[in-house]
Amino acid sequence: MVKRYYMSRLAIVYSMPMTLLALAVFSVAWVQNRNHSQNLKIVMFALALLLGVIMFFYYRNKFRISSVLRHAENVNEYEKGGMLERSFILEDRMLAGCGLNIKELKTTGIRSLELEEKGRRLILHITNDEGTFDAQAIDKDETARFAAFMKRKNPGILLKNIEPKGQGTLKELGAGITV
Repeated sequence: MVKRYYMSRLAIVYSMPMTLLALAVFSVAWVQNRNHSQNLKIVMFALALLLGVIMFFYYRNKFRISSVLRHAENVNEYEKGGMLERSFILEDRMLAGCGLNIKELKTTGIRSLELEEKGRRLILHITNDEGTFDAQAIDKDETARFAAFMKRKNPGILLKNIEPKGQGTLKELGAGITV
């Protein structure tokens, strides 16, 4: 389920450009076959090259996500945990996601958590001993509940632009809810 979620997000991002470019290549090839124009061959080649570049990035992201999930510890457990928009959270670890990037992190050892607002997007910068990674959130209430969870797991955490709210349990982040 978790792998299907991330792969579906990837497919949503890339499906329209790849489909439209494939249709454009087919259309230009059909017109070029009727007119025998050299200019249309150049356009067709350029569109096919652009399609190839987009497919390269699609498959690169697909293999990157598969690699992270393959090295993750028991991915099916994440279905029972909480969620922070694109991130799945358990008591001891989490799959942090922002955009098309995901990474498995331990929930302990987090030194700081900073909220950054980029327009409508809310980005949480999670800093631990390995570095900083981003996770995306839906709204400020969700970030406050996540901050309370992180504060419970890491009492010495430095919170920037966030006030913790709640008890800091996984239930507050949606654990145990079935659809």
